[in-house]
Amino acid sequence: MKILAVDDDPIIHDLLSHGLSAQGHTDLTCVTSAEEALQLIEESETPYETFLLDVNLPGTDGIDLCAQIRALETHKITPVIMITAGKSPDMMERAFSAGATDYVTKPFDGLELGTRVNLAAMLNDSIARERHSLNRLEEMSQMSNIGFEDRVALSNVYGLTDILAIENQLLRSTSGCYAMSLFAVELVGAQAHFKGASPAQFRQDLECIGAAIADCVNMATTQIAYAGRGTFVMVQHGRRRVDIRAPGDDISMRLNETWRPVTAAARTAPELRANEISGNRLWTGMAASNALNAYLSKKEGIETEKRAEEETLFAAMRNRKASRK
Repeated sequence: MKILAVDDDPIIHDLLSHGLSAQGHTDLTCVTSAEEALQLIEESETPYETFLLDVNLPGTDGIDLCAQIRALETHKITPVIMITAGKSPDMMERAFSAGATDYVTKPFDGLELGTRVNLAAMLNDSIARERHSLNRLEEMSQMSNIGFEDRVALSNVYGLTDILAIENQLLRSTSGCYAMSLFAVELVGAQAHFKGASPAQFRQDLECIGAAIADCVNMATTQIAYAGRGTFVMVQHGRRRVDIRAPGDDISMRLNETWRPVTAAARTAPELRANEISGNRLWTGMAASNALNAYLSKKEGIETEKRAEEETLFAAMRNRKASRK
């Protein structure tokens, strides 16, 4: 972790160097004034990851320096630890108002200092993960927009395939019957969920659901694909009869454990519904493909009917409102 310490006492520089190196933090630069610090920050090719600022600096003090660092776009959330000889309430209020993250008092020992810096390192890791998530979301937004009905291949999820690949494999099967079971896992309220998220966010939510499904089934005998409209289909090969309610409960439980919203907004894991597409156990490839498509076509018809009902309801409400004026 790249650390910049600002203190006008050379003895403090030595204490910081020894204390931090004992904790494994060796990338430390020490300067004696705010002016030197700001110049280094401006010239540095890679941003500093933590600042240690003495409150009582000559000229521009540590609190004012903290405020100037916070004004820089690169360091609006970089951890800033104040070094102080006292804990005056007014002084500490000024420091935290200026954007300080934490403080350590003189004289400090290596353990306390290391603990504070390690906490800063954990904060940096959290910041990096958040930035990675936001960057990934932005990249996904730029790469493609996903429509509600799109049968996208969620290739980022291990174990998931494309719905067309499943259909092609079924249709290429040699004549004869095969033991297989057909299931679907549906996102309850998928249309509302889609409308409440950006296209990239909706795709990431689908990937999270797909990963939960893959974690709860035997991937050696099961094919999984996203078929649009918040619906995942599964083709499970083998003679053993499966009660979909049990893996359905496991999938919902796993999703609750792994659900990670990409924003700070309070978003809980969505409800899932597991259905058996057909009670048949023996299929020809053609019959299985037809059964999958019949199920998806029926679902499409239901969704279209619901949307038409919603539009009719909204139109009636608008007309009623207009007639009252």
